[in-house]
Amino acid sequence: MKTKALLFVGGQYISTIEFYFRKLNETSFVSAADSGAEMLKSLGRHPDLLVGDMDSVSQETLQWCRGRGSLVLIYPPEKDDTDTQIALQALEERGFSNVEIFGATGLRLDHFMGTLASIYGLRHTLKATIIEENVEIGMVSREMTLFVNRGEIWSLFPYGGQQTIVSLEGFKFPLTDASLDYGKPLGVSNETVDEEIQISCKGGTALYFRWLKRY
Repeated sequence: MKTKALLFVGGQYISTIEFYFRKLNETSFVSAADSGAEMLKSLGRHPDLLVGDMDSVSQETLQWCRGRGSLVLIYPPEKDDTDTQIALQALEERGFSNVEIFGATGLRLDHFMGTLASIYGLRHTLKATIIEENVEIGMVSREMTLFVNRGEIWSLFPYGGQQTIVSLEGFKFPLTDASLDYGKPLGVSNETVDEEIQISCKGGTALYFRWLKRY
C-alpha cells in the first residue's frame, strides 16, 4: 500500500510559503480539490490528481494543470459529496493510507465541519489530518503513539455521537479510561510533558487539536 499524499483544498491558507514548500519537498504525490489547484499553481507545483466540480478554479489554472500532466476528474456540481470528500475517496481508492490536508481552516467554518465529517467517515481505512504551520487536527479511533515536543497544547473532544473512552499518557493531566462527554469540555488545553505521547480510545472517536506553537 502507498503511504502519504498531500491534498490542497479550497479554503484559507494561513501558513508561510516556506512551510508549504517544505511539505511539498517531503512528499512525492500531491493532489488538489477544485480551487486548491490555485494554491499549488502559485507554488509552481501541479497536482498529480485534481478532482472536483471545478466551479471555483479558473480555466487558466485548469489548463495549466492539464498541460503539465495532471489527472483531472470532473464531477457534476449537483452532487451529495463535497470536493474534499471526493478527493479523499479518490486517494483511498489509489492505495494511500495517510493524507495531509492543507487549506481546510479559515472563515468558512461550515466547510471545515464538512472536512471533519469526511475524515470521520473514512477513519477506519484512511488516516487524514488537517495540518498547518501552527496546528494539526485529526482523529483517533483506536490508538496513536507520537513523538512530540514538550509543552505542546492539545485539546480533545468526543466526535461521532458514540461514547468516547480515552486514556492519555505523556500529558500533564493523564487520563485512564475517562469518558469524554458532550457538554463537558474535559479534554481542553492539556500539555505534553514527555517526548512521546499515547492516546488510546476504547470506544468512540476523539477529535484532537494539536497546537505546535504556544499562544
